[in-house]
Amino acid sequence: FVWPFYSDAPSARLIAAIVPLLNLGRLLAAGVNANAKGPQELVTAVSRSGDPKEVLKGPLIYCIVLVFATLLWRNSTAAVVAISQMAVGDGVADIVGRRFGQSAKWPNSEKSYAGSLAFVFGASIATFVLLRWFEFMACLAPLPFDTVTLFARIFLISIVCALVELIPGLDDNISVPFVGAFLGTYV
Repeated sequence: FVWPFYSDAPSARLIAAIVPLLNLGRLLAAGVNANAKGPQELVTAVSRSGDPKEVLKGPLIYCIVLVFATLLWRNSTAAVVAISQMAVGDGVADIVGRRFGQSAKWPNSEKSYAGSLAFVFGASIATFVLLRWFEFMACLAPLPFDTVTLFARIFLISIVCALVELIPGLDDNISVPFVGAFLGTYV
């Protein structure tokens, strides 16, 4: 995250939110007008199927979460936890699950054990590093926990978020950052 390099001015969070807002606009345009060459390239890059309608689901929700987290700003442990759980946890789960998880899947799910394990470890490490980074850069008040306690709390948050990702019928692009943000308030 580059949030620590922004000013403390109240308008800084609005300026920082411009990037995810622009991406949100690009995704909306690509999902609605997929006949143009530029949008089709974007659809191919951010979707699994190449279907423009898919861009209006997960990738669009991802940008909306980024906008809200940016507006909560860098002094919010909830925002840092939400983004790292969603971006790193969900991202690494997909990559590892596709590569190594084809044979061992959770019952009644397309999610794999390997992906869930990668989620927990990837999200835990990323969340811990980002929280310490923001603390070091004085964006967050000093966290009231020693290293082991902080990592244990983050590890538990990552386990809960990985389990939430397994719940059928929930969009994990919404549920994971929401649960991460809620639990991040206890860090």
